[in-house]
Amino acid sequence: MDHILPGLQNAPSLHPLFVHFPIALWLTALLVEIVAVWNREDSTHRAAMWLLWLGTVAGTFAVFSGLQAGHAVPSGPAGAALEIHEELMLTSYFIALGLSAFVLFMGQQVTHGLKVVVLVGLLILAAITTIGADRGAEMVYRYGIGVNRTTAVQMKK
Repeated sequence: MDHILPGLQNAPSLHPLFVHFPIALWLTALLVEIVAVWNREDSTHRAAMWLLWLGTVAGTFAVFSGLQAGHAVPSGPAGAALEIHEELMLTSYFIALGLSAFVLFMGQQVTHGLKVVVLVGLLILAAITTIGADRGAEMVYRYGIGVNRTTAVQMKK
C-alpha cells in the first residue's frame, strides 16, 4: 500500500482526508441557498439542502477523526489553538446538524421566510466554520501539527 499512497502511509492522522469536505460542502450550500432565496427557486433550495446534508455526513467523519487526532497535540500554544479549533468546529457541526434536522422537518412546502431562516443559519455556519478552519490551519502551518509522524511524536515528548 505504501507504493500506491505513500502520503497516507506517513500521515500521523486520517483527519486531513475528511476535513475539507464539510467545509467545501457547507460553503457551497450557502452560495446555492443565496441563489435560491434571490430567485425564489425550490429546486435550487433543495440542491442547497442536499449540499448541507452531505456536508453534515462528511462532518461526522471529520469530527471523529479530529477528536482522535487531537490526542497527539501537545499542550502549550498548539494545544491552545486546538482547543479553540475543536470548540468552533464542534459548534459548526452541531449547527449543521440542527439546520439539517430543521430542513428535514420543514418538508416539501417551504416558504420564502423559512428559506431566509435557513440562509441566516448557513451564514452563521459559514462564519464559525471559517474561523474554526483557520485555527486548524494555524496548528498545521504555525506549529507543524500533523505535518509528519516524527514532528508529532517529538512535540508530544
